[in-house]
Amino acid sequence: MNIYKIEQDFDNYKFFVFKEDDELHKDRLNFKGQTLINRWKGFSLELFRDKRKKKDKRSEDFDASCYFSGCLIVNERTSLLLAEKLKGQIEALPVNVGGNTSDYYFINVLNTVKAINTDSKSNEEILKMMRDNNCDFNKENIGSYIIFRDSLFYSSYYCTDEFVDFVKQNSITGLKFTCAGIAE
Repeated sequence: MNIYKIEQDFDNYKFFVFKEDDELHKDRLNFKGQTLINRWKGFSLELFRDKRKKKDKRSEDFDASCYFSGCLIVNERTSLLLAEKLKGQIEALPVNVGGNTSDYYFINVLNTVKAINTDSKSNEEILKMMRDNNCDFNKENIGSYIIFRDSLFYSSYYCTDEFVDFVKQNSITGLKFTCAGIAE
């Protein structure tokens, strides 16, 4: 079974970035799959504008943005679809866009498992495996999860073919999926 890293489709869609004055986004590196709902204040985001380009032909009409690995932002329709499909496995937390409460949500993936097999591998081997998108995933630990975090590399979101198919079937735009390895 292929395992994918969820990423931004930079070629076709614009994307959200953190506003410079947003301090909360620094905490995202400590999000390890724990619930955030009781202390959530909301990221402050803005649409990325490349000051070097006068005309950016990429679409602003997207359903999902994932500029920072493990920071999946989706519109309301997509958050409802994901909440129904992934009951109890995610939190959809509101974010602010352009200084106002918006119809976009941060998807906090709660599924954290020892997915990447790092046993008897040196740090150098592990980093090469990650760089080359040639990870050895443990299918047994992933189980029935279709989206998850690895317990060691928790800042990235990983998914299965079933999640990729779900995104395609629901015409969710803005994302791309890079094969990160195989689960056996």
